[in-house]
Amino acid sequence: MTEKKVSLVKCGDYDPARIESALRRSIELLGGMEVFVAAGQRVLLKPNLVRAAEPERAVSTHPTVVAAMAKLVREAGAVPIIVESPGGPYNAAILRSTYGRTEMDWAAEVGGAELNYDVEATQVSHPEGNVLRRLDVVQPLLEADAVINLAKLKTHNLTGLTLAVKNLFGLVPGIVKIGYHAKLQERRLFCEGLVDIFTYVQPVLNVMDAVVGMEGQGPSGGDPRPLNALIAGTDALAVDMVSAALVGYDPLEVLTTRVAADRGLTTGRLEDIALGGESLDSLRVDDFRRGVEADIDPGLLPGFVRRLVGLDGSAPEGEGAGGGLIHTLSHGWMWRQLVAMPHAGEKCTGCGYCVDHCPVGAIEIVEGKAHMDPQTCIRCYCCHELCPQLAVELRRPLLGRLLLGD
Repeated sequence: MTEKKVSLVKCGDYDPARIESALRRSIELLGGMEVFVAAGQRVLLKPNLVRAAEPERAVSTHPTVVAAMAKLVREAGAVPIIVESPGGPYNAAILRSTYGRTEMDWAAEVGGAELNYDVEATQVSHPEGNVLRRLDVVQPLLEADAVINLAKLKTHNLTGLTLAVKNLFGLVPGIVKIGYHAKLQERRLFCEGLVDIFTYVQPVLNVMDAVVGMEGQGPSGGDPRPLNALIAGTDALAVDMVSAALVGYDPLEVLTTRVAADRGLTTGRLEDIALGGESLDSLRVDDFRRGVEADIDPGLLPGFVRRLVGLDGSAPEGEGAGGGLIHTLSHGWMWRQLVAMPHAGEKCTGCGYCVDHCPVGAIEIVEGKAHMDPQTCIRCYCCHELCPQLAVELRRPLLGRLLLGD
């Protein structure tokens, strides 16, 4: 497999001049912007704007990073367009609110980029997909000549970390994402779908905003953590591997990377990456707090254990799909003891946003508070990710806490 190039550049804060300088160096280490875009092209810039949140909360790609990238694309003679479909409905009002709170409107003005308000979507064929042979994508993706992926380094309770591959899920329109969660309920199956989206989109350049990341209960309810780095590369998987190593993960602990490695899309080995710029050891963080689910990712269990308890999505040998006592237990009581369950905390106002966006209808408002039905909940954590009040807490049952800790 061809060695992948990745640049790692130190950047201590979001001062616009410092960000632009660090980003220029990152791209120069990869051969320069002319390697990625050509004059006259329409270039889709895909930040992580999962929800409308202020930049200092580290939920979204910082606007200074987006503005700097837009400026570099402009200098190359191309046209940058900022495109995202955040969680919830995909309409102009939601986009306007999201652009405002995340300061993407500022980024567009400073960087000379267009802000996308086209909320059309379409289905495309993807014969190479493993689980998604047809994809729902936002229309601007099909009208772009190139995609530059501007991700944010954060924890994620389904994938371990949300990085460059996971960021492309934002090109699936609005609440269609909920249908994908419902269809791909098991974590490994969901990550198979994410890798399918990545293999369709194929960004020409991937940049990780790791100046300030998010640790703890990401992707939107965790805590900002200074990491002082920009990471860039042509291959999203290689960028994800370096990003994971930066915060103390084995790259294959990130389930999207493990799935891609199983498909032969990457080796998962850091030694197969040509790293330019700073050394990993000079910037590595050893005490990065993981999300509640990272330590028990079933996709990382030994294959025979997954098969024994049915966590690979198949029934034990000799049984029909979904049959057998062990399989039933693993998808019922046993499984529910090991994984975190969302609960409405004290901040819950009973607004009903989680009710409207739960992919399996597992939430109702009871006495002014959200109530999650543990028997129906598929642990996709959409409610945790999208709650406007950050009121949804993730807690393991008592047995899970005793066996696995918090």
